[in-house]
This record gives sequence, structure tokens and C-alpha cells, in this order.
Amino acid sequence: MAERDSDNVTLKTLHDDLTGGFAEVRSSMAEGFAETRSALAEGFAETRSALAEGFAETRSALAEGFAEMRTGFADLKVTLITGFRGLATRESSEEMVRLLREGNRLNEERSTQLDLRIREQHLETQQVLHAVAEGQRLLVDGQRSMSADIKGLSGDIKGLTGDIKSLIARLDALIRGRDNGEPTR
Repeated sequence: MAERDSDNVTLKTLHDDLTGGFAEVRSSMAEGFAETRSALAEGFAETRSALAEGFAETRSALAEGFAEMRTGFADLKVTLITGFRGLATRESSEEMVRLLREGNRLNEERSTQLDLRIREQHLETQQVLHAVAEGQRLLVDGQRSMSADIKGLSGDIKGLTGDIKSLIARLDALIRGRDNGEPTR
């Protein structure tokens, strides 16, 4: 008779099994939220890093361009000073005009190169910003989808809870329907 009692399903064993099952569901949901939070944090960190790199490269290119312009102006200044020293003759003034024209031509080339570099950096910056915006849009869409899935899962859990309560009530009614709780023969 002792063996038959250990095979019986009681409300306590059913309650213990259900409590353990809900604990596992709660644990898996907590792990899922933690993984999602971690993935979001990594995505924002990567986006921030990519933006910082893009701006640093642009700043560096602009600094190089301005340094080249300063060098060009310094060369022009030296050329002008050197040219003005020997202004006594017509030939020297023609040489100075030639030197000025040459300096202007060199400055025009440097300005053109700087303009091209700035345009290239601007295009790259725009591409990075577009990629960041697209990444953020995808991240927001993913969050919305995940939120909808979580709401659906919550509804499923509520339905499951109702089903389990109904099952417990039926089991309780079945057990109470027997006088001593023993299985019928």
C-alpha cells in the first residue's frame, strides 16, 4: 500500500511541479532581457566609436590642409620679401610679378587639393552618418518587434496560467470526488 501512495499525484506535488516550471520560465525571460540589453549597449558603443573615428579623421584632414595652406603662405611671404629687396630695376619687378604669379598658381593648386580632400571627407562623414541613422532605425524596429513579441509572450503566459488554474481545479474536484483520495479500482 505504501508504494501506491508514492505513485499518487497530490496537490502538493502538482503545486511543486508548477512552481518549478514557472521559476524556469521567469529565469529564461530574465536571461533573454539581459542578453537583449547587452546587445543594445554594444550596438550603441560601436555606433559611438564609428562616429568618433569619422570625426577624428575629418578633423585630422582639415588640420593637414590648413598646415599646407600656412606653409604656402609662408613660402609666398618669403618670396615676396625676397622679391621686394631687389626692386630697383625693371627686370626685378618683372621677376617679382612672375614669382607672384607662380605663388598664386601654387596656392590655387593647394586650395584645389584641399577642397577635394574636404569634399571627400564630407562624403565619408555623410556615409557614416547615414549608416548610423540606418543602424539606429533597425535597432528601433528590432526593439518594437521585441516589445510586440514580449507582449504576445505575456498574453500566452496569462492564458497558460488560466489553463493551469483550471487543471488544478479539475484535479482537485476529481480528488475530492473520491472519499479517501485513493484511486478507484
